[in-house]
Amino acid sequence: MKTAAMDTMWTDLSLKDRMKRVGDLGFTGIQLWLGAAELGFEVVKQWPANKTPESLWLTPKELSKMAQEAGIDIVALGQYCILGDMNELGPTPVDVGRRREARIEDIKSMMNYVAEEGAGIVVCESGGDPNRPEQWKSLLEITNELVSHAEKVGATLAMEHASIFLVDTEDALLRLVREVQSKSLKINFDPANLALTPPGNRDIPGAIRKLKNHIVVMHAKDAIYHDGPYGTVPGRKATYDCPPIGKGQVPWKECAKVLKEINYGGYLIVEYAEPVHAQKPENVEEGVLEGKRQLEKIFESV
Repeated sequence: MKTAAMDTMWTDLSLKDRMKRVGDLGFTGIQLWLGAAELGFEVVKQWPANKTPESLWLTPKELSKMAQEAGIDIVALGQYCILGDMNELGPTPVDVGRRREARIEDIKSMMNYVAEEGAGIVVCESGGDPNRPEQWKSLLEITNELVSHAEKVGATLAMEHASIFLVDTEDALLRLVREVQSKSLKINFDPANLALTPPGNRDIPGAIRKLKNHIVVMHAKDAIYHDGPYGTVPGRKATYDCPPIGKGQVPWKECAKVLKEINYGGYLIVEYAEPVHAQKPENVEEGVLEGKRQLEKIFESV
């Protein structure tokens, strides 16, 4: 089992220091989400209101050297919503015209970057609205264009699912993969995101089996499903409930068994999102470390 961390957990540190911290904590990889914004890409912004991304002009080789010095791999860059920008936690608009073109070109530029750096993976979510099936046509058009570019430059688009977006379940992921039919379109699977998808009680191990030939990377966090918009917790402003791994409803032991069964060799990128920006940095870090410890115990036991 290989564990990585999401750099959104350390908004108080510079990119170089985030990488070093991730390596010092025993992770062997990192997904750059904050870093992607610092490098100039128009990804979904994950910064607290009182923070402003640095403007870093690092070449792919310079970024790779920074990761090597920290003793870690860059697993992926992202996170994009393909159809439109997510400003709030909910379905996104569908960009048209120049905004759509600019979004596509920006994602292509990131593909060029990751291909040269060596990570090769751009993580995206569909955006859009799960209750607007007519948006599928636009998603398919854009994904085909992006994947065609990925094939040319040697990159991979890893599609993630979320209950608030058009691609919300394992069935939607599988449909997209089958309709696009390209080795450059893979899946970033997130068990907790599926657990938060109505009506709850999802067969997450079964979803892993269904998608086994397409998963290239995974997010690892836990979740507790509540009725309401995107699992709104009564009396709280948070619109999701994602405690450290082992304290939620994701059947991680059963998931670990299936991952061993299918010989999954990719990274598990540990997240802690309850919600990150409402907590002190040291509490977030402890949540990430607890997730890492729990994953290691679970995988050792199966």
